[in-house]
Amino acid sequence: MSGVEARQERWPQRLLWALFARPLQFLIWLVYAACCRFLVPLLFRVERVGARPRGPCVLAVTHVGTFEPMFVAYAGRVFRAKALFAVDPRYPWLRFIYGAFWGFEVTTDPERKKWLNRRSLARAVEYLKRGGVVMVFPEGERFWERVLYPGAGVLARRAGVPLIPVGLENACCYHPQAEAQPLLAAAWRIIRETREKGTIRVHFSPPLMPDPRLPEREDVDRLMRGVAEVFGDWYRMFYGFPPPQWPPGSGA
Repeated sequence: MSGVEARQERWPQRLLWALFARPLQFLIWLVYAACCRFLVPLLFRVERVGARPRGPCVLAVTHVGTFEPMFVAYAGRVFRAKALFAVDPRYPWLRFIYGAFWGFEVTTDPERKKWLNRRSLARAVEYLKRGGVVMVFPEGERFWERVLYPGAGVLARRAGVPLIPVGLENACCYHPQAEAQPLLAAAWRIIRETREKGTIRVHFSPPLMPDPRLPEREDVDRLMRGVAEVFGDWYRMFYGFPPPQWPPGSGA
């Protein structure tokens, strides 16, 4: 199939997306932003510790629970913040909803990540260069594996923006066995357990700045070592867990 034929074949899908899917995602985002702004303080007590983040910046957020993006958005007043989010959940229909919230898909699938992650990182860099805020969760979906991934450092380096570690004190910790629960039952349990813990404190650490004089690999390693050091302190103080590792396999 020629390039012209491929474009002709895709244009109906693009038209349907522009007419229906994109407006629906915008409405979903409005509901999400309203929940971050008005529902979060009704259900939880949330405090900010440290300076409020200013865009453009990358927020490297500890991800031991479920509602961290909403807590960070509320505490930092970054209701338009985007995020890198995994598209490998057990509920595939959530992909469209998560896309409305956060915008930048990533995957752990070895084949798909070759093009999907590269494309999403490029789009996120452009968003940051326009003054945006992007949340990244360096532990991935499974914090108990104690591994950090370099996406936060890569974004900060390529966009030339500050990287701010963010930790949540008194956040409810996700447990592997929770995956066996139905979605709504798990959400209600997490809300109940989080409320029982008391005030959620969202800690914004001083920013780590990229150094364009260094090669990218070396600079990303330096940034991620800074994130690992701060995360390690928070893991010990907030959760009583061993610190996550950077680089992966270091045994630190």
